[in-house]
Amino acid sequence: MQEAEELIVEALSSYGIPPAASRNLIQRARRRSGLGDRPSDWVRLAEGPLLAEIQNIIPVFSGGGAYAEAVARLKAMVRQGVTDPQAQAPRAVRPVDLSDPAERERLLAELAREEGVTGVALIQSGRAEMRYPGVSQALPRLLFAAHQLVARRRGYRVAYLVVKEAQVFLRPLGEYVVAVVTKRGANLGRLLARLAELSVEGGQG
Repeated sequence: MQEAEELIVEALSSYGIPPAASRNLIQRARRRSGLGDRPSDWVRLAEGPLLAEIQNIIPVFSGGGAYAEAVARLKAMVRQGVTDPQAQAPRAVRPVDLSDPAERERLLAELAREEGVTGVALIQSGRAEMRYPGVSQALPRLLFAAHQLVARRRGYRVAYLVVKEAQVFLRPLGEYVVAVVTKRGANLGRLLARLAELSVEGGQG
């Protein structure tokens, strides 16, 4: 489950473990454990096989700090019943016509009203439409760069990232990227499902 993996990779980066090395550790632990891809499997992985893999290279690693926080978030995902949006079947689909300025404004307003959301942006290359009071105009460029990095590594439907005290959700839709920034306690399951159901009119995205 991509959002679970990103949580762990982000946590391990605070210990100086590069993302590529973190993903290798995760893949090795998953292969050896035989665990599946449900949130509960990721909790068991993080508390057992993966912890052992990390301690092989960092013997003093105790699983505290940022790693413990990531495990807590995984447990919250289990409680909230989060599943991988790509695995849901049937998946609800909501077509949106992003060529229509009124439709873009309506989508931004709807997402901005979701509980825990602090800002929303609809980004198209170098320009953006935002509902994000007081934020730097440089933020859309940073969010678009994050989208490009994730998309270059693997195709994705909804990406979930943890940045300092915020959660960032990215949803590519045709030529646009929808970016939603929330507080750390926001409901992961609802926002992942909400973004996953969006589809560009005509079947793209």
